[in-house]
Amino acid sequence: MNVDWFIFGLIVTFLVNIPFGFWRAHTKRTSNKLEWALAVHLPVPLVVLMRYLAGLSWNFEGAPLILVFVLAYFLGQRTGGKLYLKAHESGLNPGRSIFILWSGKGEAI
Repeated sequence: MNVDWFIFGLIVTFLVNIPFGFWRAHTKRTSNKLEWALAVHLPVPLVVLMRYLAGLSWNFEGAPLILVFVLAYFLGQRTGGKLYLKAHESGLNPGRSIFILWSGKGEAI
């Protein structure tokens, strides 16, 4: 296992899933099941690539470390969802993209 790729992969997995979690929270409110499924599953190939680059395998020794990647995935999704809820509760209509908030162009409700 390559420790540098492992740590880098965890960070990338977490950060990439924040916008997808934001999108997922938006689609949960609009009840669009296809968009929700895309928001949840589109980042999965990237997570698999990060695990591959870290040198993790599906054997007995690698399984607990793969679970750490799964945890980073869900924490990123949850963080994005929480950011969406905070934006919505503060009176903004952020839409699908977290990047609208960072640009300062979120619409007031």
